[in-house]
Amino acid sequence: MYQSGCEDTIVAISTPLGQGGIGIIRMSGNKALAVADKLFLARSGKKPSLAPTYTVHYGWIVSHHKKEKQGSAKTAEIIDEALLTVMRAPKSYTTEDVVEISCHSGLTSLQNILNLCLDLGARLAEPGEFTKRAFLNGRIDLAQAEAVLDVIQSRTDAYLKVSLHQLKGDLTVELEAIREILMNTYVEVEAIVNFPEDEINAASTEQLSKRIQAASRRIEELLKSSEQGRILREGIKIVICGKPNVGKSSLLNVLLKQPRAIVSQIPGTTRDTIEENAQIKGVPFQVIDTAGILEPRDFIEEEAVKRSRQHIESADLILFVLDGNARLGEEDERLIKNIKEKNLLILINKCDLPLKLDEKKIRMFLKGSTVLKISALKKTGIRALEKAIVENVWHGKTVHVHGILVSNMRHINALNACAATLERIKKSLKDGLSFEFISEEVKLAVNYLDNITGRNVDEDLLDSIFSQFCIGK
Repeated sequence: MYQSGCEDTIVAISTPLGQGGIGIIRMSGNKALAVADKLFLARSGKKPSLAPTYTVHYGWIVSHHKKEKQGSAKTAEIIDEALLTVMRAPKSYTTEDVVEISCHSGLTSLQNILNLCLDLGARLAEPGEFTKRAFLNGRIDLAQAEAVLDVIQSRTDAYLKVSLHQLKGDLTVELEAIREILMNTYVEVEAIVNFPEDEINAASTEQLSKRIQAASRRIEELLKSSEQGRILREGIKIVICGKPNVGKSSLLNVLLKQPRAIVSQIPGTTRDTIEENAQIKGVPFQVIDTAGILEPRDFIEEEAVKRSRQHIESADLILFVLDGNARLGEEDERLIKNIKEKNLLILINKCDLPLKLDEKKIRMFLKGSTVLKISALKKTGIRALEKAIVENVWHGKTVHVHGILVSNMRHINALNACAATLERIKKSLKDGLSFEFISEEVKLAVNYLDNITGRNVDEDLLDSIFSQFCIGK
């Protein structure tokens, strides 16, 4: 693991810019308390550098030049009223001295205080640098650091729970257990390599194989959760398609629980795709309402048709909407030809009106697909639709968000590489290959695990990971 070597003091605004009740400026480093002494005037008169850790102090942020000359709130140039929190090393987020200033949230106030900190010797933090220091200083590992970003970016309660488990270190504990099995195996293999005069019997080889098999099973269990984890992290792309005026926009509004799309009786009202995010039973979705125009009349509609086709091609799930109050037409049949090989749910809309659509014909054209009757206007059958969508996503499985769900693609790739290496080791042991070769393979498998937790990671990867964070975190 890298050692921090960070001797400078960093500062950043940690809350979104704009008008609000509270804004927070965070400062970390060996000069954080000294800087705070120069810009904060406590009502008690006590300097921040003399305050105990985990204490909060009321006072004023003042111009340090005026403070040095006059030294009281009545005569100093006050920048803002504030609360200042002191968190001393090593028991802080970064393991360094940390000062947090809670002031009024306004662009001018926050920027003035930030500029004071910079004038007094702190430097502006880079994106994610506070969390990077927490990692470099050994308070958290790399998987936990990435979980911080996942917590911030969580779009659903379900994924927030998954992210919090990883932040707590549940994934790390499991990876360390697997690593211990592999390291014990590596030590045994190295002993065989270094002491060739000792007899190698079948029992020794079988014991090694059992250990590799045990590690392999545990990695397989982690990878089993990866698809569910990816869905909770990235969401599912749902495309609503159907000919004009079948109720696609009404359905979009119902799923979003807000009037996002314009609804009218005029066919072709939606001339472009509409994309919105929604949450259905804890699963994040990107819901796309397509134009439904098959024969474009102008350039705009031509582009809309092109986009609709692209979205249909890349969709995880298609909601194919039909008008239950009309007979199946040529436009419907043309759409069916384009989507019949896709993962889809068939929705017979307008079920509040007399049914004129031949349901048997639909089932014949789209064999094996689920057919649901709904009324987007009356919101009939929507709960059944939401249930069908979630069951389609999870393939009927129950998802437990209280355990470990691997969701990060970097982690998934490393686990897949480790699993492939373990398969090669099992085959090598079975085929009686050189133990020197097996030793290198075991070491490689360990390195893949270390890449996840940050024991074995290069600076470029660190920069790439932490560049995704906001400044101030």
